[in-house]
Amino acid sequence: MRDFISDHDAGYALEIVRKICKEAGPGLPGSSQERVRALMIQMELESHLGPENVFLEKFKFAPWAYLSTYPICAVLMLLSAVLNITTGHVSGTVTWLITLIALTLALCAPLIFFLEFVFGMEFVDPLFRKKQSVNVIGRLRKPGTKNVKRLLIFSGHHDSAAENTWLRFLGYGFFILSGTFFIGLITTLVMNIIQFTGLITGHTGITHFGTIGPGLLIYPLVPSFIFAFFFNRGRKNGGNVPGAADNLSASALSIALCRFLVNNPSYIPEETEIRFISFGGEEAGYRGSKRYVTCHLDELKLLDTRLFNIETVAYPVITILTSDINGTVKNSPELITSLIAAAKRSGVPCKVKSAYLGVANDSGPFSQAGIQAATLLSFKMPQQFVAFYHQKWDVPENLTLEPLSNMLKFSLEWLRCEDDVVKA
Repeated sequence: MRDFISDHDAGYALEIVRKICKEAGPGLPGSSQERVRALMIQMELESHLGPENVFLEKFKFAPWAYLSTYPICAVLMLLSAVLNITTGHVSGTVTWLITLIALTLALCAPLIFFLEFVFGMEFVDPLFRKKQSVNVIGRLRKPGTKNVKRLLIFSGHHDSAAENTWLRFLGYGFFILSGTFFIGLITTLVMNIIQFTGLITGHTGITHFGTIGPGLLIYPLVPSFIFAFFFNRGRKNGGNVPGAADNLSASALSIALCRFLVNNPSYIPEETEIRFISFGGEEAGYRGSKRYVTCHLDELKLLDTRLFNIETVAYPVITILTSDINGTVKNSPELITSLIAAAKRSGVPCKVKSAYLGVANDSGPFSQAGIQAATLLSFKMPQQFVAFYHQKWDVPENLTLEPLSNMLKFSLEWLRCEDDVVKA
């Protein structure tokens, strides 16, 4: 019996990814294919932990609310621009009404975007159809353990993303068009504020200056609308994206670590329970982890919980994220220190970064709730982002043993660090 993590364990994780991609295919949040992926993960965990230690937790959510933020903003921007232009062709009370509506719509677009997409609030979710997803939870303790004082969680997510239209067709041009969208949001709002100011002050020149003309329609407004309205494609059934790296790699690594610890229980800390969780609905705004935190919050706080969340393992260098949810939530400094120490001890190359716009993971809801949590990301920006992120090319062939092995070594060394803390 081996007492060290090796490429053999990484190869086992890779085979799990290949099997799920082949037999279940892509799995959009809330789809039947996502459920098949979850059941395959459940069966694999049960083969190591036994059926009595693996659980499914179902939850309801609106799978398309989160990503619909973009087309909603696009429609609001378009309507606001049309009303702004119309103001110059009407008079009297109608002018006031149209200008006020245009300004309101221009304000709502960035407000909805920030509340729903940036801060992760379920702001527009009540307007969308609900579906069911599932979290898969495996539980492991050292044999004979009765009194549990600490909970360590290793997690990933098994759903896959809707295909990003502009990454697929434009590559690096995505970044330019993405920037244009934000310029469009600001431009629409600023022009409507100027127009409304001119109307209030009775200054015709200011009103005219705030009226959107052909130049602003050509850039940035029309490109912004096109970018946001057609942000995603492939929404039928399980979608187009296999999600091998993002994020079956993480769920498979959690299973591989589980298998290793079952065979080497001496690594399991005393008075500690380890959970291996594969969340559903992450690509719909990390809904699975949000539901899990809400359901288990008292238990998570009582057991002094640490979450080691893994995301997109496709590059040998591991990034430790000091924040989450687009940089709006700070991860525990104590945990970050522990992770950095584990990286040095394991000899795995790593770097430490804060999250930025577009980086939001399953550790976010835990950190929001005051639970020590962080995400470990093995992904090369911007090369791999352009190559296969949220595209049909996110296939098992992109995965190699070195990144998977590095993450396993890192995980086990961190577990040893936490074991030292418990013993102290």
